[in-house]
Amino acid sequence: MFSLGSAMVLIAVAGGVIVWARGFDFRLPPEIRDMAAVPTQSNKWRVHECLLDLSHEMSFADTCVDRGRRPLIMVWGDSTAGALMPGLRKAQETSDFGIAQFTSSSCVPALNTDVAGVPNCRAINDKILLIARDLQPDIVLLHSTWDRYLDGVAETVTALKQQTHARVIVLGSVPWWKRGLPNEVMRYFMLYHRLIPERSDRAAPDSSAMGLREKLVPLGAKFISVWDTMCNAHGCLARIGDTAKDISASDHVHLTEKGSVFLVQSVIHEILRAQAPPSSAESQ
Repeated sequence: MFSLGSAMVLIAVAGGVIVWARGFDFRLPPEIRDMAAVPTQSNKWRVHECLLDLSHEMSFADTCVDRGRRPLIMVWGDSTAGALMPGLRKAQETSDFGIAQFTSSSCVPALNTDVAGVPNCRAINDKILLIARDLQPDIVLLHSTWDRYLDGVAETVTALKQQTHARVIVLGSVPWWKRGLPNEVMRYFMLYHRLIPERSDRAAPDSSAMGLREKLVPLGAKFISVWDTMCNAHGCLARIGDTAKDISASDHVHLTEKGSVFLVQSVIHEILRAQAPPSSAESQ
């Protein structure tokens, strides 16, 4: 028993060393090292301006709204919603619309809800609803990691339908990479000595889509599945090319600029289409 236990400890220590050393990345080809080390690309998310850290800030900047541009898409959600900004800005180059960004780190857009571990989430969501009522955006795009608080999200949809004339769109969860996509790139190379395939099965299945559809579509929201856009029977989109800038996510859930552009280009025409009367069949 002692020898078996010692062996298990040695294996654990060796595994820890490999993780600490990023899998001995000095042995990796440069393109694999670069892709495995891609940083979270938050410089275009407007952090501390339109993506707030609620532990010490509660005010959005005036620049969070493209004044005088219509239709106006109001983006409301957590940091994964902030990560949509590179794609939305790129889409503005070919489609005429404005953006209003009101996002908060780890704060689900769920009214009358205290989100565990996120101070002031309820308060900021109340504030964003008041802003929406004042702005009267044409479209409200709700996006988050949709794993909890769906009753509160339903209250958000109901309040938006009652207090604005906006078309409410709920964008489903992005793929959740089990170890973080950069680590999956390195893991795949260490096992198979080649670049991870364009599509990978290492993303956890989307468990939120059915609940979102069942709860929110009858309230008048439109549901768009990210999973259907970025994943198929062969897996989820891990890369959109062969270089470090082509990886689709920088960690477990946050899209890179390339991933954001791919997703938004895939759904922007559905987001911008002419407003239609609410229908329970709208997401079908």
